[in-house]
Amino acid sequence: MILRNFDELIGVAKVRGRRRVAVALAEDELVLKGMKLAWDEELVSPVLFGNERRISALIKKLGLPEEWEIMHVDGDDATVAMQAVQSVKRGETELLMKGQMHTATLFSAVLNKKEGMEHASILSHIAFVEVPGYKKLFGTTDGGLNLAPSFDQKVKIVQNTVNAFHHLGYVSPKIGLLSYVEKVKANDPETGDWAKITEMAKAGEFGEATIDGPFGFDLCLSQEAKEIKNCKSEVAADVDAIVAPNITACNASTKALVLRGGLGAGIVVGAAVPIVALSRGDSPRTRLCSIATGIAMLGHKD
Repeated sequence: MILRNFDELIGVAKVRGRRRVAVALAEDELVLKGMKLAWDEELVSPVLFGNERRISALIKKLGLPEEWEIMHVDGDDATVAMQAVQSVKRGETELLMKGQMHTATLFSAVLNKKEGMEHASILSHIAFVEVPGYKKLFGTTDGGLNLAPSFDQKVKIVQNTVNAFHHLGYVSPKIGLLSYVEKVKANDPETGDWAKITEMAKAGEFGEATIDGPFGFDLCLSQEAKEIKNCKSEVAADVDAIVAPNITACNASTKALVLRGGLGAGIVVGAAVPIVALSRGDSPRTRLCSIATGIAMLGHKD
């Protein structure tokens, strides 16, 4: 399966059926407006954690459905985060979403050794982007969590990415490894790391996926660049995901695409369930697409 745009991704999520989404600190208009879009698309049954009085007032102000479930929590943001995480852990909700709290607060609860979620050895953020001129939706990682990953961390980010696309229904996702140059340079850890990971992929260490690099950003997305550079890789100009060498490269390139007219969404992978963790100012539409991405990764209900 190949997803061409967010409308197709939302369609995949709708097939999954409504899912109970735990919103950690839901006392925010943008959060609730995004949830309303997902409700209207028949994607979610919201479970809103936080101060019941404030959440109820916002629901009334915004004219939102009165049947939305509110879980009142006394205490600080960390307490709210832990209550939301615990609801997922107990199977009462199926997806976790950050509300009006700091990202670090939510992930402290997620990663809590005693009470948090099961998770892989590293969590990573995938931004999904729809841009004019490129034939399909693609992901970029990691522009949100891991600052300057070591080789071992890069390996785990690549594995998280492969797993995420398998959950979306891709049989063999094409993953490009981003760098400043296409040739491996002596004494250069960045291009050397990508060369090692490419060899690991050829040996089947990541499962069913086609992984290649290092690639410049243009070579990941541009057929013209592929032809000019005479690149024979089947990943070049056809990526489903781009893995960047550090957070700045990923974050800057992704935001540049969005500023030039692209549409974006984001999800954190590597935990027991996908986690929607957006910036406080992200639009309701971005929130809808992010929720849809998480639900699409959950698979079908039994």
